[in-house]
Amino acid sequence: MPTIVNVLRGEAGSTRVTPYGVVGTVYSGHGIEAVWVSKRGEQVDPGWFVPDTVDVILLREGHLRIEFEAAELDDRVLEPGDLLVLPPGQRCRAYRWPRDVDQAARFLAVYPTEGASPGHTAGP
Repeated sequence: MPTIVNVLRGEAGSTRVTPYGVVGTVYSGHGIEAVWVSKRGEQVDPGWFVPDTVDVILLREGHLRIEFEAAELDDRVLEPGDLLVLPPGQRCRAYRWPRDVDQAARFLAVYPTEGASPGHTAGP
């Protein structure tokens, strides 16, 4: 049966609060997972996110700074409507930008789950 979830209102099957943002699971099954992430007053993760599979990230509100560990890649600031295709193994971290604004950065992340390690977490 088709399911409609309004991610702009923060609807999700389940949500969890992490030190780096709130994550809502919209869909998980048939080899794919879709989550929304809201980053507002969280700390910047001191470590690096390393996806096991490709992650597709669509920023829907605010601005999100993506830092890449690889020196040859420039850091980027995503704006609403920007879509980032993050290849497997690309080490990065993401956080609301600029840090002193109150507006949350909210994005939708979609990634395959088959072949992913159990530690795969919802995007940067």
